[in-house]
Amino acid sequence: MLLNAVRETVRKVFGLNFDTVFAHIDIDKNKEVNTLDEIRHLMFTDVLAPAGAPKRPYEEILDELKLQKACEESLENYNMLSDKPMDLVLFSFAIEHLLVLSRILKQPGGNALLVGVGGSGRQSLTRLSAQMSDFKLF
Repeated sequence: MLLNAVRETVRKVFGLNFDTVFAHIDIDKNKEVNTLDEIRHLMFTDVLAPAGAPKRPYEEILDELKLQKACEESLENYNMLSDKPMDLVLFSFAIEHLLVLSRILKQPGGNALLVGVGGSGRQSLTRLSAQMSDFKLF
């Protein structure tokens, strides 16, 4: 299992206990991070920094409500500036996908193949991610 490999790598390379380092994402408070639901709360991004800031810190998200609010504000800004406003519900999986898209777009030559049924939000999330990353979409 990938989680066990990461756990072992943290122990070998850094000499730290994985469960101690990531105790803040332990949902069931059993002093062990051992489920996918728990590890999903480990997110890093730079979307909390103000748009247009010259150096946006890439940091761990410790407050998911603050992240959701920042994403919703970005959506509101997009809708104010766009001639094609989007009516999106930014639930947790949508925000995760938004962060992944943002990370991909910021990579040199970054690209992705987005697969899903029509109306699942691929294009809308990509547009929002591009706007959040200060990219011009054409």
